[in-house]
Amino acid sequence: MELEKAWARAVEFHGCACPALAIGARATAYIMEQFGLEEGPCDVVCTAESFSCAIDAIQSVLGCTIGNGKLRVQSRRRMAFRFCDPRTDRSIHLALRPWLRDRPGLTEKLLAMPLEKLFQVTEGNEVPEKAPNCILSSACMVRNPRPVVTPTVLPVDDLYDSDGDRDW
Repeated sequence: MELEKAWARAVEFHGCACPALAIGARATAYIMEQFGLEEGPCDVVCTAESFSCAIDAIQSVLGCTIGNGKLRVQSRRRMAFRFCDPRTDRSIHLALRPWLRDRPGLTEKLLAMPLEKLFQVTEGNEVPEKAPNCILSSACMVRNPRPVVTPTVLPVDDLYDSDGDRDW
């Protein structure tokens, strides 16, 4: 799939054009080319290493979703992705190079730059040691602030009923 088509599909799905979405569109267009795919949805499985707008590009272009089991998110807060093609057992890991900062004009720059300047590409099961923290666009953060999830911790006494046994 051409980058322009992947980008248009991702922006339509996500609702705005932001740097992290551009990173996801670049990744999906590259993966479709490398795996010889014409259109999504497809059988590719993706493991994303952060929650970011890039995941919307992966969902809209490749058809990988949490619901269909083809998208997994490991909250490592790194802008990196592993794509696996189950037809060929080929695996490609893309890790964003650590020079990016959210600034005006970044989205256009990300869409135009050579892929090797944007990602460190590793084939097979090797994973690079370092990848930068997730880039979140300031515009997307204002529009969709990420909720802070606080786990509920119950005192031990609340786990037992008056008989002293567990009812759960």
